[in-house]
Amino acid sequence: MPISSERRGHPVFAWLLAAAGLLLALAVSALPPRAAQAAPPPQAATPPAAGDVIAISSDQQCLDCHTAPDQTMPLANGETLYVTMDQAQFAASAHGQADVACRDCHTEITQYPHEALAAQSLRQVTIEKSATCQECHQDQAARVADSIHAQLRADGNEDAATCADCHNPHYQVKVEPRARIPATCGRCHSGIEQEYRLSVHGAPVYANTNADTPLCIDCHGVHTIQDPRTAQFLDKSPQLCARCHADPERMAPYDLNTNVLSTYVADFHGTTTTLFEAQAPDQLPNTPLCIDCHGIHNIKAVTDAESSVIKENLLTTCQKCHPDATQNFSGAWLSHYTPSPEHNSLVYYVGLFYSVFVPVTVAGMSVYVVTDAGRQLIRRRQKGAGPVHPPTDSGSGSRPPAAPPPQPEPPVPAPESAAPPESAAPEVPEPAATPEPPAPAAPEGDH
Repeated sequence: MPISSERRGHPVFAWLLAAAGLLLALAVSALPPRAAQAAPPPQAATPPAAGDVIAISSDQQCLDCHTAPDQTMPLANGETLYVTMDQAQFAASAHGQADVACRDCHTEITQYPHEALAAQSLRQVTIEKSATCQECHQDQAARVADSIHAQLRADGNEDAATCADCHNPHYQVKVEPRARIPATCGRCHSGIEQEYRLSVHGAPVYANTNADTPLCIDCHGVHTIQDPRTAQFLDKSPQLCARCHADPERMAPYDLNTNVLSTYVADFHGTTTTLFEAQAPDQLPNTPLCIDCHGIHNIKAVTDAESSVIKENLLTTCQKCHPDATQNFSGAWLSHYTPSPEHNSLVYYVGLFYSVFVPVTVAGMSVYVVTDAGRQLIRRRQKGAGPVHPPTDSGSGSRPPAAPPPQPEPPVPAPESAAPPESAAPEVPEPAATPEPPAPAAPEGDH
């Protein structure tokens, strides 16, 4: 029977409803409190039923497990290996586009449950899996074998980069954004990457505003990265810079001078470096290279107030090698411009004068020397020629006997009145003649 409106408005009925509500509230408060639900922990790989061994024959079996979120695997050193894979991202990768199967790389996994990993740490997992890359990428593996990274690993440095450090095997795409390349190198070389990010080369890369600026791989290579601290690398660094800065087509949009290499090689610094490279390639040059004046990863634009080669800062740069240099020393620098009416006009016109004066002077002196030598030769021949002899009767054409040499002229006697020279010996008088004795007289009887 429904309750009438008169009864619902009665005071006794209102008190009964209030008492029932109070009893219900007391009953609810007497219940034990419910604990707050925490976020579920990462899910470990699903174990199979005891004794079940499942042979793996398709990629789908791998994906059935490894696409589940937040799956992990503990390693012997206590680290955790994340084993979940994004199937859509893998399908868009270079391996996914090439239909590379899971078992093409994970050749050791043939059944489920998987055998225990031999790797004891995450780093060892990366190194061991990188060895699988050479099964398909033989050319790249051969280049890496000669790189500084491979040399460091051979020396026991496990932190040196390997394939999987730079190329994610599940998500590596064929064409990456340019900014991702220095970011990849920055995983190990973070300090250098920060310098590069703020440089005239790196800032446009991260802003994606210029495709001409160099990346890490443009100077250091990709798989054949050499030790940049060696003499061989440093000696060749000017040629690295010249790949871009001596290219007129590439420099034209920026109105940059392209005579940088030729002017560098022509001066004392570049000439000495060239000699070192040719004669002592294993010895560091003792003259500055491009990087000594302009910087390496922190190169600034010539319009930047922090640039090391602008006029205001050039003296400080020169004093790194020439501590006694003054403002006149740095002011004499012609930059990398060849003298012209527009750049360094005084030097240009002085050079132009000497380019005419010196050849004319040398040519004039050469003509004088040649004509004088010819005149002397003709005079000697005329003086030494003898009388002409007629041909012999036999007509044999034999040469007549040579004329006797001229006799020397007798000396001219000195005049009697002339005084003898001081050095002449005194005249010795002739001895007087001894008188003959008289003849004996004849006897008288003979008459």
